[in-house]
Amino acid sequence: MKHCINCGTQLPKVAKFCFNCGVPQPTAAAKKVLYTIDPQKSVEEQIVDQFFHALKYRIEEQHKPNQYKDYLELVYQSRFIETVHLRAAQLATEIAQKQLNYFQISRFLEERYEALLDYFVIHHGKNLNQVHLPEAILKYEGLTLSQINLVQLIFDYLDFGSEEETYYTDFFYMPVKKIRNASQSFLFTAKEEKIFFISDQSILGSCREGFAMTEMALYWKFQFHPSSRVYYDKLDTIEREKTWININSMFFHVNTSIDLKMLKLLKKLKWLHQQ
Repeated sequence: MKHCINCGTQLPKVAKFCFNCGVPQPTAAAKKVLYTIDPQKSVEEQIVDQFFHALKYRIEEQHKPNQYKDYLELVYQSRFIETVHLRAAQLATEIAQKQLNYFQISRFLEERYEALLDYFVIHHGKNLNQVHLPEAILKYEGLTLSQINLVQLIFDYLDFGSEEETYYTDFFYMPVKKIRNASQSFLFTAKEEKIFFISDQSILGSCREGFAMTEMALYWKFQFHPSSRVYYDKLDTIEREKTWININSMFFHVNTSIDLKMLKLLKKLKWLHQQ
């Protein structure tokens, strides 16, 4: 048996939808090892080669597939390739010292490539990027969950200062009616759960639709879609789909910028909770 990712109802393992709330359930999938190392070959050279695989995947997932050539050329034009080789040498040494197994190497490299690509895209890809990514997210590389201020991490990633969305962090100044509407429509928190922000996405400003994040979970509801919730330690699949993202198979869409930053934030939270 398994439990609904939204309401907690007990379900058969093969259930694709919750019988109680109707929310789609993620299907179990075999974990794919993206990055492997052959100890009989140069580890450093393999890491460099796989960096370009990671770059291609990043562009297809977070930018536009037809931009790969432009970002690839930028790696050389900006001389970032020198940084790639330097980092590859460091990572090869770390892998040898840590004596990581097959699966640990894959996870280790995936996280390091992600951080390296964030640095490249933020510092060198400004003229190519469709979405501005805040430099502040770079400071979390290599940190564990216990070393991080969670609310600061969330605000650094979402960078609301560059967005036009209506959001509230000081609920003393938030209209009581909006708070009530949010709590009745989608923000079903536990009694002592600390709310970090509420973003109003309703057309008429009622806050019956929107999204919010707490110390434990992301809550949201958008027009024509059911209310949804995902706990950070229960994050499974976070994928970009056309003009929206799927979070544990549930629809999420604010705008192109917030969607991308939320995708990156949730991936970071997933990794932090899996450490």
